[in-house]
Amino acid sequence: MKQFELGQYKGLNVKRFDTTVQEEEIQQALDYIIGSFDEIEEEKRNEPIKTNDYVIVDIDGFEKDATVPVIRSLDTKLRVGSEGVFQEVSANLLGKKMGDTVTFEAVIQPDALEFQRWWGSEFTFTVKIKSVFVVKKPELTEELIRKVEPDLKNLEDLKNMLALKITHEKEGKEREANILLIFQALVKQCKYEFDEEELDSAAEDLYKKFTEELKIVDDMELMEYLIHRKITADQLLAECKEEASRRILWELMINSVIEKEEINLTPDEIKYLEKRINESRQNGQLPEEFMDINFLLASYLRKKTIDYLLKINLAS
Repeated sequence: MKQFELGQYKGLNVKRFDTTVQEEEIQQALDYIIGSFDEIEEEKRNEPIKTNDYVIVDIDGFEKDATVPVIRSLDTKLRVGSEGVFQEVSANLLGKKMGDTVTFEAVIQPDALEFQRWWGSEFTFTVKIKSVFVVKKPELTEELIRKVEPDLKNLEDLKNMLALKITHEKEGKEREANILLIFQALVKQCKYEFDEEELDSAAEDLYKKFTEELKIVDDMELMEYLIHRKITADQLLAECKEEASRRILWELMINSVIEKEEINLTPDEIKYLEKRINESRQNGQLPEEFMDINFLLASYLRKKTIDYLLKINLAS
């Protein structure tokens, strides 16, 4: 670190993490429940196709002056108006009906790799519409609600149950959320400048550790993870660098507050921790790193300092 100076760290009057349940949070939970049930398909026989309708189509795509299709896709399910490989096809189905055959010309710009060689080519498409239907989410009837929880009678009961669960979840993460709010407020008060080589090294260490844990804990290769998140390795490394900067700053702020406030563990606290670690050694209940009394004492001092910061900075 090239420079670090702790700024104002008392009386910041930080607004506490809000644990009250908002109406949109309940609605999100309801939407999630509805999404867990099978969707309802309603066929449209004589009605014109509209945006967001689903169709089952056979598609033949002919290059200019060709008689044999180079693109053929049978029984293809499309949502009309959606982005994708066949968006040109989708756009030409609006207003048509089940049983129609549509022919049109288009210059295609496909996203899929297998069609990239035809990017910018002029094609003639013939599309046979075999089926048209709309997909609807099921309604939360009393019968459906009882499938969620047999003791519930109606939608109001379900909302009350969800509100209670959301409250418990928010209360469970309240401390960590408040710590983050305090951290963000403290950072604004500090003066600092990172050593870029030191920061890059810390980011690379995090990147390596994350990759190892990904394999051990989730049995997932890094490439699979990157594809799933649709990010590059450089973007992940940038995230690690941001996280490394947070950790470095947080450590410096905690240590500075400990020094300025002369925060120490009392003899009773040290005695209590020594007793805990001895009992855990005998029972084999602690991970190996927690068997180190110095590590445990440092962790407890850190917690004590965070408690102090929360007490003097959170708004009443």
